[in-house]
Amino acid sequence: MPRANSRNPASALQVRFWRDPDLPGVEVRFSSYNEEAFRKHTHDAYSVGLIETGRTTFFLEGDVHSASAGQMALIPPGAVHACNPDFDSEMAYRMFYVDGSWLTEAAEEVLGTGTPLPVFRTPVVDDPELFAAWRDLHLTITRGADKLEKQSRLVQCLSSLVAGHAVPGQTRAPGKAAGVVHAIHAHLAARLEENVTLDDLSALTGLSRFHLLRTYQEEVGLPPHAHQNQLRVDRSKALLANGMSISRVAAETGFVDQSHFTRVFKQFTGATPRQYQSVGR
Repeated sequence: MPRANSRNPASALQVRFWRDPDLPGVEVRFSSYNEEAFRKHTHDAYSVGLIETGRTTFFLEGDVHSASAGQMALIPPGAVHACNPDFDSEMAYRMFYVDGSWLTEAAEEVLGTGTPLPVFRTPVVDDPELFAAWRDLHLTITRGADKLEKQSRLVQCLSSLVAGHAVPGQTRAPGKAAGVVHAIHAHLAARLEENVTLDDLSALTGLSRFHLLRTYQEEVGLPPHAHQNQLRVDRSKALLANGMSISRVAAETGFVDQSHFTRVFKQFTGATPRQYQSVGR
């Protein structure tokens, strides 16, 4: 896995986000890093990344993959991952976070009615034409093109992505482990401001602490405490995007103070709360 190098990251780090009201459910970022910036985390949305410069060896659900300039990284929702630049490589990339509803519509059109949420055949693809189309979409957003053009470009990008690099997802009957995960997830999500203990979760599920921890980690990819921080960060992003003050967001989402909130937020997003909030919508 990549390691932090000795250069001063503040001089090379760039982070900017776009949340365009004409494209609800879509968030875009442009970032560059020269050191490790992310711990293992998840997104509720599909992630479509364009590696502009540099290279990354990234973790994705137990496997390690490599991507370099000109390639695309594709990550499904809920997948535990961490994408950091390789040692001594400054990586710049554009990333699109796209709500599953957009992919559902594209999959129904391209793969057939009733198709489950699509999955990507491989997490790294070489497709120069598709790469250029997604880059053009980002530039269209940044220059403030009209709504019809932005939506048309997004639909075209998603259709090409699904047609070339996705297959229908598989539906599976929920088992006992899924029930445990759902119960714990709901418990953590409803108590973001509380210090939930492993004993609390053991009493909730009727499992021993050891069995519970092993089961949850195997199913989710994160231990409960890390997943609760992920849920806190997810909630804080929505509050920040709506203009709530950083100090209030920290209190609303269960962090000890603003400093603690900023540290955890940056570990999961590669950006500070102020960087996330102060960018274009």
